[in-house]
Amino acid sequence: MSLPEKQPYGRHIFRLVRASALVSAFLLAACETEPPVVRPQPRPLGRDLVMPPSLEKAEPSTSDDKNVVFQSFEAPTGELTLQRALAQALVGSPDLAAFSYDIRAAEARTMQAEFIPNPVLGVDAQDFGGSGTRRGFDGAQTTLSLNQLIELGSKREKRVRSARLDESLAAWDYEAKRLDTLLETTRAFIGLLAAQRKLELSEGILALDRQVHTTVDERVRAGRVSPLEERRAQVALANATVSVDRARREVTAARDRLAMQWGGKVASFDRAIGNLAEVSPPRPLTELLSLAAQNPDLARWATEVDSREAKVSVERSKDIPDPTLSAGVRRYGEDRSNAFIAGISIPIPVFGLNRGNVLDAQERLAKGRAEQRAAEARVTAAVRQGFEKLSSAFEEVNALNRDILPAATTAFEGAGEGYRRGKFALIDVLDSQRSLTEARGRLVDAMAEYQIARAEMERLTGQSMTSPHQPVQARTGEK
Repeated sequence: MSLPEKQPYGRHIFRLVRASALVSAFLLAACETEPPVVRPQPRPLGRDLVMPPSLEKAEPSTSDDKNVVFQSFEAPTGELTLQRALAQALVGSPDLAAFSYDIRAAEARTMQAEFIPNPVLGVDAQDFGGSGTRRGFDGAQTTLSLNQLIELGSKREKRVRSARLDESLAAWDYEAKRLDTLLETTRAFIGLLAAQRKLELSEGILALDRQVHTTVDERVRAGRVSPLEERRAQVALANATVSVDRARREVTAARDRLAMQWGGKVASFDRAIGNLAEVSPPRPLTELLSLAAQNPDLARWATEVDSREAKVSVERSKDIPDPTLSAGVRRYGEDRSNAFIAGISIPIPVFGLNRGNVLDAQERLAKGRAEQRAAEARVTAAVRQGFEKLSSAFEEVNALNRDILPAATTAFEGAGEGYRRGKFALIDVLDSQRSLTEARGRLVDAMAEYQIARAEMERLTGQSMTSPHQPVQARTGEK
């Protein structure tokens, strides 16, 4: 009895692989039904920053050893403005750069979520290595099969939507960190301006004390006042010298703190330039509360709740069993014939579905909604407190400019003139000078507090607090 002619086994394998590829491509195309999640737009604050040429041309360089990306740019030199400092911090802040990697990681997770399950290639050999007619491989049955898991219940679409929402949350977190970077840089810049101004005041006081010491020395030599007054003048001059040295150290420390905002170890610029006296009345509280919706710490929670709802849908979709389709070719060793095989396998949820994970996702969703309400209350309270702080600083600046500083200046000038005419004692001059010094220092502190409070309000609202309806008041009241 002659064996039948050999069948083209390789052709069957080629057809099987081609059919599996076509089925996989069809499944992948059919699942592309979920629209992309819109990413949050950057808040208005800081969007109008003009990058200097040294920052616009800055390109990342990749380390060959650790695959870590660094940003190279030219450090600022000379005089530094707030706009340049903010732009420098946005480009060079190490903390902000770390958040950008979270966005890239979220994009990678979205890319992975879009893939359908890979087909499984199986090879099965039966009826070989036995006894009798089953000895060896002549009578063996060899099966080559491809198995494809079919995801039902829109699992892939829900998984992709959840990943895209997580990607949007990473963008929200980056935006919040961007505003934090702007705030911290502004704080450091205002601190440097205040330190520079206090150094100028200390140097002015030192110059005044030197003049007073010279005047007292002349009066002592002329026998018009007691030598005790000269010692008092020397003590005041020594204290002024110590104050100048301390103020210089504070300026150096403030410069370094500002440089740290863009990753600098030491400051390369000379000094900061700006006007602390630019103050204006704050916007109405109702307007600030409405603008607080721009706060990414609050706005992100809408996306957060959507993300947790998507995770609930993902877990619920797992309740639907996913069948596995299989198709293949079987080779019969006895007569060297070939045949196709096909099958389907379906998991039987006998020992429980996915109820525990569904409950976990639902509880996390409920927690997210509670946290959203807490965030709303927290931001509202912060806006109210910030408004009170801003208003208080504005009123204090006005009071110092309008009443306290002019009065202290007049008293000091009168005491100095009276001392030269012999009508007042040196102690009167020193007391009036101390009052003037304290008033000027309070003014610097109040202006710095106002500028920082305004920066904090800008962080809360996500936009500039400069009102087009309010005139800027730049008068300091100092001479």
